Amino acid sequence: MITIPLKKCNKVNCNNLIDFKETYCDEHKHLQTESKVNYDSFRYERDSLYRQFYNKKSWKDARHISMLRHDSLCQECLRNGLYTKADVVDHIVELRDDWEKRLDQSNLEPLCHKCHNKKTIIEKENRNKNKY
Repeated sequence: MITIPLKKCNKVNCNNLIDFKETYCDEHKHLQTESKVNYDSFRYERDSLYRQFYNKKSWKDARHISMLRHDSLCQECLRNGLYTKADVVDHIVELRDDWEKRLDQSNLEPLCHKCHNKKTIIEKENRNKNKY
């Protein structure tokens, strides 16, 4: 029978051993919900401008026009010779990098979720590399 090893609690300086699938020991379980609440409130404040933008009619119209222009096909898949239905409209140059291009049709391209997620991961990695 395979035994799953124990690990230390994620709380700094806590040496309690817990099940490998757990994050915190019983004494520090409250920290798991606290960190999520803190993250959510921080993100809510930080991203409020972007959330407001994505809820506006101007964005919904620009998104719709972009989908129509590209026949609702994922442009990244199309470049690779595949025909895939697009699920999202992506900003080629991120909003954080150039707010003025937020509704520019030349900066919008329809993507499927798979391609959009790949692009997002690459952008985050590049952004983190440029921080240091």
